[in-house]
Amino acid sequence: MTGKILAGVVAVACSAALTLATMIALVQGTIAAVSLADLPLRALAVAADLVIGTVLLLGCIYLATHLAVRILGVGNAEFPPLPDAGPLGESSLGNPPKN
Repeated sequence: MTGKILAGVVAVACSAALTLATMIALVQGTIAAVSLADLPLRALAVAADLVIGTVLLLGCIYLATHLAVRILGVGNAEFPPLPDAGPLGESSLGNPPKN
């Protein structure tokens, strides 16, 4: 139990540090991209910064979520059953409501 708590704290700290480092790198890249003098090159640099920033931040979120699922061990949980009837008692999956 203590190991799981320690692993959770370390995972949260590492995820926060990784996200902070990503944000610092993105701000520095944005400052460098905006300070370019050539307009087409500046537009390309800002677009690249947007794409790379999105990929890096999504990677941070994926990594933090993946670590949380690994540590908590909820990866093998069963899904709850689907409801059989809709709010009016009719089947909600095979029969869409008619207006």
